[in-house]
Amino acid sequence: MMWKQPWTYLEGIAIASGLLIVGLMLQLSVGPLEWGIFCWPANIIVLAVFLLCLIAAYVCRGRSYAIRFLLTPYAAVPAIAFAAVLTVIMGLTPQVAAGRRPSDPIGLTRMLSFWPFILIYIYVSVIVGLVAIGQLRHFAWRRLPSLLCHVGLFIVLVCGTLGSADMQRVKMYCEQGKPEWRALNERQDVVELPLAIQLEQFTIDEYPPKLMMINSDGLPVPKDKPATLLIDSSFTSGDLNGWTISVAKRLDNAAPAVLASMAGNMPEEMMGRLMIDSLGMALNKGGFVPFKGRGAQCALLVKATKGNTVKQGWVTCGSYLFPYQGLALNDGLTIAMPTREPERYASIVDLYTKSGKNIRTTIEVNKPFTVEGWKVYQLSYNEQMGKWSTLSIFECVRDPWLPVVYVGIFLLLAGAILMGVMGVRSEKLGVRS
Repeated sequence: MMWKQPWTYLEGIAIASGLLIVGLMLQLSVGPLEWGIFCWPANIIVLAVFLLCLIAAYVCRGRSYAIRFLLTPYAAVPAIAFAAVLTVIMGLTPQVAAGRRPSDPIGLTRMLSFWPFILIYIYVSVIVGLVAIGQLRHFAWRRLPSLLCHVGLFIVLVCGTLGSADMQRVKMYCEQGKPEWRALNERQDVVELPLAIQLEQFTIDEYPPKLMMINSDGLPVPKDKPATLLIDSSFTSGDLNGWTISVAKRLDNAAPAVLASMAGNMPEEMMGRLMIDSLGMALNKGGFVPFKGRGAQCALLVKATKGNTVKQGWVTCGSYLFPYQGLALNDGLTIAMPTREPERYASIVDLYTKSGKNIRTTIEVNKPFTVEGWKVYQLSYNEQMGKWSTLSIFECVRDPWLPVVYVGIFLLLAGAILMGVMGVRSEKLGVRS
């Protein structure tokens, strides 16, 4: 019979299930929780009140069987199981950004603001916190690994959630040569940052060009699994859908010969229009030549052979200024070069802060730069202009609670290591840990 002391796993499951039901009622009645209301100093006040409530509950445990029950595995195991299931659901469900409405009617696509998820994690935090207080109250060196794990987990759970209200994540669009201190948050609102970024130069390294075939509709051949040839430094010849392909000449930066000589004295817009009108003439009068100006494209002089049929001509990937050029074959097929994929891209920038710092550095993908609590990531660029982009898009992130969360993670790792070390020692001494 349930709710007859001593309580067991059935009561533990019932409590966790009740929290889920209450959470669903809150979700349907008041909507998702907006963590923004816990921004500083509200979060530190809530944390202090939460700790005081835990201490008071532990002190009063002798008068309340329910509080004593929370210190048992019968409460902890179901709570952790429910939290694990909700975490798995969050991992399998595409999540929307903070501040946006969930894309599903219940709210699973915004799990961090989903009331059942929040209540279960509060429940887990209460259990972990009470156990940690108990271990501190009755400290023993042999319990140090367990104490470190419980304290570390409590810090990660509580500070990771309350601290999220203070995290800022914004996008900054920087034009070359123009300092920018304004950014867009998740709601696309303009915010001013205490730092400014000026893009000095954008650089990009590209993978070697590829050749593929497209049909008269512009679709790759074969449709389901397009065949490609990688034209790297070791390429001599290859087979592409029955055609033997070789490259007679390669120009990584090229322009039509008839237009290259005019480029220095002609606006880009006019040269682009002239290129469209004169493409055929350009190919008949010299093809493509090396060109170091803006808008240069990769050009390959390709020879395609199939039986007695031989086709030769220039194939280019195009650029923001020039259209691509393909080599027409028989049966409506054309050899084309897709846009070259970026291998690495980075921005040389000047960073200015309100404290008077002026730093020149290079920011690239997966290598952010940290300045005065802000991490600046290279997020994107003007993909239409490619390597000639004069725009860099940066993501600026500030999370003042992150060092505290790192402390919690460090304590968890230290506790896990000590468990292994002390467990091994206990086995050698013939002692049960």
